Amino acid sequence: MNAATSYTPSRLLTGDMELLRQHSFTRWMSRDLMQAAGDFCRNLGLVPAYCEVSPDHLTRYLFWRGPQGALFEVRSGRAKEQFEEIDRANQARNLRLVSLHVNESDLYSAVWIAADHFETAKAFLAAHGITCAERKLVS
Repeated sequence: MNAATSYTPSRLLTGDMELLRQHSFTRWMSRDLMQAAGDFCRNLGLVPAYCEVSPDHLTRYLFWRGPQGALFEVRSGRAKEQFEEIDRANQARNLRLVSLHVNESDLYSAVWIAADHFETAKAFLAAHGITCAERKLVS
């Protein structure tokens, strides 16, 4: 029998890091602009550490210069079933779920990173007042 998986999304904490985080996020972008901005930032060596999708289907990112050679996967605006499928595939690739946002329309946006770089990503998020996502098996 397969156990179900429960996900706890990342939380945006209040306090000292809130101002830094708000100034570090990109502006809200439409899907066509998001793709161009993502490609531009990737060419600069920047990858998302956190992403979220608004109820209006606009996306914003918190970019960072991840560890050189680290494997990442970023998916935004996915239905729960799609997200779970991607998460299972990433677990098989030894990628850990580092951040997760679920919007009011139940669209999932997530970032995974190679397991050996998880703690570095966790520290970056913490410096910006964002908690890591959690995955738990429930019976």
